[in-house]
Formats: sequence, structure tokens, C-alpha cells
Amino acid sequence: MEIAIGTLVAVIGCFIGLAGWISKRDDKIDSDGKWKGGVDVKLNNIQSGVSGVSDRMNRMEGKFEEHEKRITRVETTIGIGKEKSN
Repeated sequence: MEIAIGTLVAVIGCFIGLAGWISKRDDKIDSDGKWKGGVDVKLNNIQSGVSGVSDRMNRMEGKFEEHEKRITRVETTIGIGKEKSN
């Protein structure tokens, strides 16, 4: 009879331990999912910011080309940049 009571207590203890382990595992999976979702949102924000920088850089390059042409016209008009021949 003592062995049966000890076995019963051990089995009950195993079930309690298993229930606690499953509960903690579910909590961990839930918190990992929330963390991953937060990381995904931050990565999307970074990606959209980088795309915006690319668009701004393209517009700036266009302005630089325009300024280069204007400066070249001014230099040509006033005679800067022309080599003097002897």
C-alpha cells in the first residue's frame, strides 16, 4: 500500500510539473511572437526611411546637374575656364 501511495504522489507531481512547463512554454511563445512583431514593424520603418533617402538623393543629383550647367554657362560667358593660347 505504501508503494501505491508513493507512486500516486509521483504521478500527480509529474502532471503538475508538466502542466507548469506547458504553461510557461505557451507564455514564452506568446512573448516571442510579440517581440518578432515589434522587430518587423521597426524593420519596415527603417526600410521606408531608406527608400525616402534614395528619392531625396535622386532629386538632389538632378539639382546638382542643373547647377553644373548654369555654372558652366556663367563661366563661358565671362571667360573663365578657357585656356589662353600663346
